[in-house]
Amino acid sequence: MGLNELELAEMPAIEIFQSLGYNYGKDLDSERRSTSNVVLRQRLRDQLRIINPKVPDNAIDEAVRELTSTQSPNLLEDNQSVHTQLVDGIQVEFEKDGEQVGRFVEPIDYDDPENNDWLITTQFTVQVGDNPRRRPDLVVFINGLPIGVLEFKNPTDPKATLENAYDQVNSRYRDDISPLFRFNEVIGLTDLNEARIGCLDAGWQWYRPWRYIEEEGDERDDLPEQEVLLRGVFEKERLLDLIENFIVFSEKDGQPVKMLAGYHQFYGVREAAESAKKTQGNELGRIGVYWHTQGSGKSLSMVYFVRKIRRSDDFGNPTFVVVTDRNELDEQITHTFTDAGYNVSWADTITDLRNKLDRQTGGLIFTTIQKFQTQKDERKHPVVNEREDVIVMADEAHRSQTKELGENLRDALPNASFIGFTATPIHDGDNATRMTFGEYVSQYTIDRSEEDGSTVPIYYESRFAKLQFNKEAISESVRELLDSADEELENELVEKWTELRRIIENADDRLNKIAGDIVGHYNDREIEGKAMVVSISRKAAVKYKRYIEQQPDAPEVGVVISEPEEHIDDPTSERKLKRRFKDPDDPLKIIVVCDKWTTGFDCPPLHTLYVDRPMKNHNLLQAIGRVNRVYKDKPGGLVVDYIGIAEDLRQALDKYTSDIQEMAMVDVETAVEVMKQKHHKVSRYLSRVDYEGWQELSELELSRLIHRAESEVIATEEKQEEFMQAVAELKRAFALVTPHNAASEIRSDLLFFEAVRDSLRSLESDSTSRDDELDSAMKKLIAEGITADDVVSVAGFEKWKSEEPIVSDEFLSDVERVEQPELQVKMLEKLLRNEISTRKQQNLAKYESFEEELEETLNEYNNQFLTTEEVIEELRNYAEELQQEDRRKERLGLSAEELAFYDAIATNTEMEIDDGLLQEIAQEVCEMLKENVNIDWTNRKAMRSKLKTRVKGLLRKNGLSHGEYEPLVDPIVHQAEALYGDVSA
Repeated sequence: MGLNELELAEMPAIEIFQSLGYNYGKDLDSERRSTSNVVLRQRLRDQLRIINPKVPDNAIDEAVRELTSTQSPNLLEDNQSVHTQLVDGIQVEFEKDGEQVGRFVEPIDYDDPENNDWLITTQFTVQVGDNPRRRPDLVVFINGLPIGVLEFKNPTDPKATLENAYDQVNSRYRDDISPLFRFNEVIGLTDLNEARIGCLDAGWQWYRPWRYIEEEGDERDDLPEQEVLLRGVFEKERLLDLIENFIVFSEKDGQPVKMLAGYHQFYGVREAAESAKKTQGNELGRIGVYWHTQGSGKSLSMVYFVRKIRRSDDFGNPTFVVVTDRNELDEQITHTFTDAGYNVSWADTITDLRNKLDRQTGGLIFTTIQKFQTQKDERKHPVVNEREDVIVMADEAHRSQTKELGENLRDALPNASFIGFTATPIHDGDNATRMTFGEYVSQYTIDRSEEDGSTVPIYYESRFAKLQFNKEAISESVRELLDSADEELENELVEKWTELRRIIENADDRLNKIAGDIVGHYNDREIEGKAMVVSISRKAAVKYKRYIEQQPDAPEVGVVISEPEEHIDDPTSERKLKRRFKDPDDPLKIIVVCDKWTTGFDCPPLHTLYVDRPMKNHNLLQAIGRVNRVYKDKPGGLVVDYIGIAEDLRQALDKYTSDIQEMAMVDVETAVEVMKQKHHKVSRYLSRVDYEGWQELSELELSRLIHRAESEVIATEEKQEEFMQAVAELKRAFALVTPHNAASEIRSDLLFFEAVRDSLRSLESDSTSRDDELDSAMKKLIAEGITADDVVSVAGFEKWKSEEPIVSDEFLSDVERVEQPELQVKMLEKLLRNEISTRKQQNLAKYESFEEELEETLNEYNNQFLTTEEVIEELRNYAEELQQEDRRKERLGLSAEELAFYDAIATNTEMEIDDGLLQEIAQEVCEMLKENVNIDWTNRKAMRSKLKTRVKGLLRKNGLSHGEYEPLVDPIVHQAEALYGDVSA
């Protein structure tokens, strides 16, 4: 007998929590009035007295009421309100010495973790109203508040995935026991070997692993992921730090969004804050360099850093100055902070900046480095603020902080501390950046980001040689520019840049040809999402838009350039285009840019970047990073090169260590090889099935071929699960590679594999979702445009979408056509289970007994007491009995509801009752229920009492004595609930 999830995952977790100093309470029902109460109120009240000894009892009681009362019908809004109270305190008023005093009651002691009450419990039953009871596997309490939920899955069960656990928590638990999640801060999902952490209403893609325990780099490969996560997150001091400083609420489309820091942000910001503490008053003021690769949440790390510093007693009330070198970055980071609820000051001019910096305390000021220019008659930038508690946060630090403007910044703020945030690494020869900011305080590299799922890999495809016009002139100019030493191409070899720009923007034939290639390439991609075209100039961008629009089947395209009115009549506002382009459902699919949006712009659905502009070093790395954001099943980002940047890409990536270079950019040919390997892997599962040329088969032959393929895969549950996973991996690889010719070569095979997979899913699907999942595999093939004359009936499953009886002679005939006995068993079993489940609500008595018989038969088959042929015969007999049931209703002249009460009485009485009398009683019961439509089905106890009284009276009226009718009352009432009450019996 195998181990279960309790033994494999839950019990070790309990041991870990106990070793961290948590108490384990097995049964907490004595601490709450009912299962609808999720807060242990007495613990909360007692602990608030301990943490807030100067607050009187009546104010403590008021704080408890305030904290535990719902503030909003929107769960996430309410969760945000509770989080604010947990972190900032609960405002109360009370009388002291004859005066009204206002104070904040602290629900949690963040300074002294041991001054809190730490408790875990398992199988914590919660029931809200008539909703089903739910029992999360483990709940974490701080001071009686349920701040954490953990859900465990059995690691030996291939179907018990972490994604299943995510659905269980974020759908069933969230809907049925939402009060528990008012107080929730973290949600853990684990099966011992794998573990993920996330927060309320975060998508599955945002549930991430936790790699470290004590500090950054503290990887413990000798421990299961579950233990690393529990020890890393739930150690008392770290958990309080996570709650206080690393959870922020933002806003999207007018709705709150909750964000929990990833482990790389948590440990990185802690290291940065510790370095900042040591740097205060230091003459050099070098906090360090925070290098986290593009797309891994660097801007949010800046938010967490400010929050961490502000809430620390070590810093007082410092002034933060956030400096960038581009307006787009300045705008993007400013929005990140304002969306997170911060009040910011944005410097509009040089004078405005100096006025804002000249302050004695506090403030969060945003500016560009260009505003640190000297004014006329100034030989040197004046000192603006000499305080030591000024912290300068420079984004993309190494670009501009080491030159003249950077020196001006130092002159303006001579005693400030400096930290550099960057998404690209500092190369070995860059001593200037180290002299300005210091060494790394945190590193989060491309390879680790992709491994964690924080970003997706980027692939490179060159179409330079294929479509190049004026190739020699363009190639020569591009190479001279890219070989120049200057970071900014336009500043070096200005004449060459101008010449190249004119050649490209006036080569209409070339632009038109590339526009056609872009549209064809984009339309042939197998990924839903967006694309960006980077052009060499504003004029070229406008032309690209026009030429793309002229292509047949072109998607909607927009253009974003600075001062668009110089090139476009009545241009669409950039704000509107940004909103539309970021919306995955908006028909605006392609955007053409020059230099805007190539940095500081996040659009997760963006999957392809078409480059027709010379770029180098960090500018190039910043641009290609636009396509590495995580979005749904997006397998990776693709950079398509039309101008010849391959060599500069290699040079730019030379700044990375050799092992990371391989992860940073992969040629699309490598992706093709991966796709071929995955194709071979799937093909091996069907090595004994000849599916070549399947498009030419007749309907019946195609149906048989799919069933033949299914029988190869369903030998064991493990093999079936592996096949499903292999097809999903092949689909992702295929989507990434398209429209490469290699993808076209396997397209037909992939469609057949997907048809087999979808048909298997229909056999396995639960009855509650059958309308969505049981489409015929053939219908999908037809939809994909593969040759076939008509939609074939595969196992009759499409009948589940109609009102016709599912069990029919036609269906049984379809089953007989299936050549594989194991597949016949699966088809019959799934059909019968779903049919009984549907009918049972209509007729409890009949189909509960039917269900028991079916289970007994299947158990005998699974225990090998019945052969495959014998169980098929038994299942066919059951199917025929279901058909007889349909005919019995007609024979007795009863409706479905009347037949249900007929059976409820007949099944639960030992006395002989004439059929005519039975029919009459059943009809009268139905009539009586219809006349009493005002029965309150939500109050089950009162409803049952009233209903029982009326049923007894009806049975007595029909001549039954007390001893005869008493056993029939409960079955009739239960059947009435099932039919009319919409509640569980």
